[in-house]
Amino acid sequence: MKNRAKIGLFSALLCTLALTACGDREEVWAEAPRGVQAFGLRDRVVVLDDSAKRVVSLVAAADQKLERTSVRVGANVASVVPSKDLEKLFVLSYGDLPRRSAEDERPSLTVLQTGAERRIDLSSAHGGLVADPAGRYLAIFAAAPGTLGTRPPPSSFVENPNEIVIVDLEAPPGKEAVVPRSIRSFGGKPRAVTFTPVVNLPGGARRLLVIETDQDVTLLDLDHVHDTPERPEITVRLGTGSTAKPLAPAGIVIDDGEASRSDDTRIAIRISNDTNVVMLTLGPSAQGSPNDFFPTVNLSDVGGPAQDLAFVKTDGGLRLAALVPSVRAAVLVEPSTGLTQKVDLPEAYSRLALVTGAVPGTTGTADVALLYGATTSTQGVSFWALGKTAGQPYRSLEAVPLGTGVRSVLDVPAPRGDLKVLESANGNGFFVLDLASRTASPLVTTARPKLSLSPGGERLWAFPDGGNVISRIDLSTLHPVTLPVDRQVEEVFDVTNRAGGSSVIALDTRGTVSATVLAADAVDAIGGRTTFGLLLEGLP
Repeated sequence: MKNRAKIGLFSALLCTLALTACGDREEVWAEAPRGVQAFGLRDRVVVLDDSAKRVVSLVAAADQKLERTSVRVGANVASVVPSKDLEKLFVLSYGDLPRRSAEDERPSLTVLQTGAERRIDLSSAHGGLVADPAGRYLAIFAAAPGTLGTRPPPSSFVENPNEIVIVDLEAPPGKEAVVPRSIRSFGGKPRAVTFTPVVNLPGGARRLLVIETDQDVTLLDLDHVHDTPERPEITVRLGTGSTAKPLAPAGIVIDDGEASRSDDTRIAIRISNDTNVVMLTLGPSAQGSPNDFFPTVNLSDVGGPAQDLAFVKTDGGLRLAALVPSVRAAVLVEPSTGLTQKVDLPEAYSRLALVTGAVPGTTGTADVALLYGATTSTQGVSFWALGKTAGQPYRSLEAVPLGTGVRSVLDVPAPRGDLKVLESANGNGFFVLDLASRTASPLVTTARPKLSLSPGGERLWAFPDGGNVISRIDLSTLHPVTLPVDRQVEEVFDVTNRAGGSSVIALDTRGTVSATVLAADAVDAIGGRTTFGLLLEGLP
């Protein structure tokens, strides 16, 4: 095994004696790894080594040894995003900024999947990356400073914040995979992008990209993104009309409407600086318009800034549910008329998750929602049965006391979709919520835990950040097993190993990275293997 530190010291000495500049290889070996991040895919863990312009894939063998492969990526990584199916990893790189020679790298996107890496050169350097849940598209844009998972760019004098780069991974023959679009701006800058599912519009089934700026919303037709001349986007300026203050969008939800109609697709927009929510109904466009749909805008006052939105089925038909914790209420908005119905809540709930399919006895004509709050002032969760909202709003709620708020909710994958993992707001542990029985089982920890679920939903891993122990919780019995490891643990991933079984990889991402590998169903740590210095070999 080559030692990065020793070779770096030796190379530096040779360079000094010869009074010559070192090449790229010597410079890489001389510096400590930087920009180290780890990402879990279905059958491997991928470690980013930004200083070496590479990622290292770690695959567990049946005997818990690690197989390593190294793949080169672009310089100055901006963002790394896994695909929803955990089969691919997308690595966005700024390249060398500014470029001073032909050898300096351009911005690029690297698509990593087993045995089929793909490098796509880009003309613009942006840091924001969002992957299409359906797997076809990527959107690259100028993310706001401090955006989670995005690194600030190297020095760059000019950047167009309204440029959205669409990457079509399944571009038709003769069409470019990379399509840059500069959206019309009224002074706003993009802050978030969302890929819609297929929706039924007047011109046919379609997918859209919804772009939220700090004061408006833009709709871009993905099915016509390759058109020449290009089909223009639709920008909706947000405002109440009674004041010049722009409304700041803070999240969207989408409903495709009735299957038999093509004029009732709706996009609801939460507003961070106003008591209104905005509803866009996508109906037919005027004759001669370059787009075959057009949004009609309606505002509904919900009594306070909404913290979460969802389209829900009730006994009265489709409604938009808005959670307004400042008045301890949920507000139901009738989409066609904008009329509202207030439902008082026992707690200042700020988050909503639909759990209809996992709750026994639901007929599908009305939804059931799980309500929770992210602060210690909320003392549990509630089930909200939307089939009982008309005339009986209070009796539609069933509270599950926890003694704390809920910091986050983890969805357990199928076949255990009837469970949710609730991380407590006070940091003293977590709960496993059984949606069928509406019971919450507490698991207590001595420090705030980090949590990681197995892809098949069989196991939950809990560990203290920077500790040297991991705990496996069998989600069928809630029995915990504690497994000590040799090194400090920052990340834990449950992956499919080379033999088709399951292994857990516990990573120490400090320095040159070490990993402990154990069988996912191990009763103790005796059969585990620890590999040190995972970034000390394989440099190009």
